[in-house]
Amino acid sequence: RKQVKDIIFQLAPLNPTKEPASPYYEGSSKSSEGDTLAGKWTLIYTDAPDITGLDTSRSPFSTAQLGRIGQECSPPYIKNVIEWRKPDWAKNLPFSGGEDSRVLQKVVTSATASPDRPKVVNLKVAGLELEGAGASTDGDLQSQIEKNGLVAGLLSANPVDLKGPLNPPFGQFEVLYLDDELRIIKTYQNYLAVNRRIKKGEEWF
Repeated sequence: RKQVKDIIFQLAPLNPTKEPASPYYEGSSKSSEGDTLAGKWTLIYTDAPDITGLDTSRSPFSTAQLGRIGQECSPPYIKNVIEWRKPDWAKNLPFSGGEDSRVLQKVVTSATASPDRPKVVNLKVAGLELEGAGASTDGDLQSQIEKNGLVAGLLSANPVDLKGPLNPPFGQFEVLYLDDELRIIKTYQNYLAVNRRIKKGEEWF
């Protein structure tokens, strides 16, 4: 972990992007030239305990297995995407779906930034989305359950989108480094996260 942090803080002064948060400037459609936060990202490293604590693979009684973690930055929202797969013990159960069956949990936040602090993004809770994914997302409810399993099948046919009138603060983060492939951020709690940009044709959510 120390080695990773050393590399991160060596990269930070070399950040080539002056306004990574420009798509989230309040009351403005301004977008800086070059790379920004906008797009889809896959997490490749973090020391944040609320993320590392999601892995329950060591528990034989876990009801879901953690897959990939990503983020979709599409103004005015930033969606934190968690992929859940069926655990190994459930693979042969009826209505458990195929190898590709999964549930995507999206914690939705609204995001804002300012030209005065072009590397800082402020977040507020906006809602929660749940959707199923798998080998097929076409067909009626019965075929969805047969192909993707009970939970993923139900959510494929009837995705959940919960958004309420209250938007409590959800913290902030600072972009330490961003180029066309890599993004490094530091949260307001001083945790670090490294993400790789998802290129066209590599999308998993």
